[in-house]
Amino acid sequence: MRLIVGLHHLELGGSQLNALDLAVSMRDYGHDVAVFGNYTDRPGPMADMVRANGLPLIAQRHSAERLGRTMPARPALSRALARAAREFRADLLHVYEFSVGLDAFYGAHVRRGLPVVTTIYGMRVPRWMPRYGEIIVGTQQLVDEAAAFRARPTLIEPPVNTDSDDPSAVDGPAFRALHGVSPDEILIGVVSRLEPDMKAEGILRTIRAVELLGDPRVRFLVVGDGPSFGDVAAEAARVNTALGRTAVIMAGSMDDPRPAYAAADLMVGMGGSALRAMAFAQPLVVLGIRGFFLPAGPQTAEHFLREGFYGIGDGDIDAAPLAAALRTLVDDPALRAERGRWGRQTVLDRFSLKAAAKTLNQVYERALAHPVPTARRLSEGARVAGHKAVADLLSDGARRRVRRLLG
Repeated sequence: MRLIVGLHHLELGGSQLNALDLAVSMRDYGHDVAVFGNYTDRPGPMADMVRANGLPLIAQRHSAERLGRTMPARPALSRALARAAREFRADLLHVYEFSVGLDAFYGAHVRRGLPVVTTIYGMRVPRWMPRYGEIIVGTQQLVDEAAAFRARPTLIEPPVNTDSDDPSAVDGPAFRALHGVSPDEILIGVVSRLEPDMKAEGILRTIRAVELLGDPRVRFLVVGDGPSFGDVAAEAARVNTALGRTAVIMAGSMDDPRPAYAAADLMVGMGGSALRAMAFAQPLVVLGIRGFFLPAGPQTAEHFLREGFYGIGDGDIDAAPLAAALRTLVDDPALRAERGRWGRQTVLDRFSLKAAAKTLNQVYERALAHPVPTARRLSEGARVAGHKAVADLLSDGARRRVRRLLG
């Protein structure tokens, strides 16, 4: 099979890393795999990672056109993805996140009938997404929710390459020394793209929690870049000034962040980064939005296995409760070791890349086995466009009423 994997963009991020790991696994299954990614100014770090893994990269520059109220897909990217599929002679497209999913649907699928598999590792599946075709989500909760209005999704939890994401595979102590962190200090780490919508809030709250701890042993290392970098760096500078020491280290982006995972004594984070922290046997506090946080452990495992390593709080963003949770781990080395062992074993048992790749190959086989007639592609394209226009233009109440009419 000839396969193109379409990334959300070429910046570092959990979805993109998961996509690359699975693309390499599909190559190892014997498929011919190329990667498509878009960028605005210049290709991001994912471009180098794709090439380093021996996969051909189709990098498409585009202006900042967005999905919006005038059309359901981005015309330039939709055409570019369809052209890439034609030139690569692809049998199937596997795209990540709903924006690229719509680009692929209206380009290569509606016009040419090329099968499209869409993975959504966000926290919702929009009701205006196509009702047929193979779709993959990352939590059981999303499987149950999406099954109410479309063909039942396949669950593939964000996979972890447990061979490379292993504390013995990289030099954590050298990374600590590089950033001036002594062996007797307690290093809290986070590896994340710094974005305002989901990520920045929890990281800013962690910086304030470190200030509240006021513990000279505690340092907080932030690895990542993105549009919220300036805001996070400003808060780090404020706290460092208030404490009179470099308690918060802004390390910036890393092409290979594994040494940062290995160097920490405990981690905070969400999604794929949270799972990678567990693979490195790190005790973990999961962050979310609107004040959500929850330590990962045997008592909270059911929540995470159903809803994903993320959450939505009640809106209280006071840093004091998070500081108290971090204090419990900072002051108890035995608990940190116990949680670390539990996390590593959980990832090995449930989130291994090998198991995910096997399931994904089955999804591809189903997608290829069920071609969609032209009439249905056109009618579904019209329905998706109508539903998305409703979602963009109307209030919640009006949206529900029109959705019932459209079916």
